[in-house]
Amino acid sequence: MKKIVPLIIMAFMLSNCSENDGGIDCALFDPGFPSLYVRLIDQNGDNLIGNGTIDPNEIILLKGLGYRYNPPNEFAVPDSDIRKFDNTIKLYIPNESTFQYIIKLNETDVVTLDISAQRKNIPCDLFYYIPTGILQNNKELQIEEVFTLEFIAEITI
Repeated sequence: MKKIVPLIIMAFMLSNCSENDGGIDCALFDPGFPSLYVRLIDQNGDNLIGNGTIDPNEIILLKGLGYRYNPPNEFAVPDSDIRKFDNTIKLYIPNESTFQYIIKLNETDVVTLDISAQRKNIPCDLFYYIPTGILQNNKELQIEEVFTLEFIAEITI
């Protein structure tokens, strides 16, 4: 009898874990989702927002899910990888395999980005899309994964 009670408790606990979720409690599961940042540069590789050529307050989104300006991180160490995200634009990734952003940078410059992404299923019947390619005027841009699920691409203006 003493051995049956612990067996019943263990069976009950194991039955609450889903095999599909790898034993994760979906009520507590808080996954990270991908982020895509773009750095606007000139032919010399200078950051156009950082040097004041483009004012982030003038940027207008003509097409796309949304964006956010990412100012310099005042607490980061000067040589840390987090500095790669200073003066960039974070683009929100929709749940689609292909999508487009049209961004008006100022009165004369408009950037069109055609982005492809791949669906990634994660536990608890959740999923997200990871950017796999960016075309700017039919030119393939390089995407770098700086941190896990943190991607950045450079757009030459």
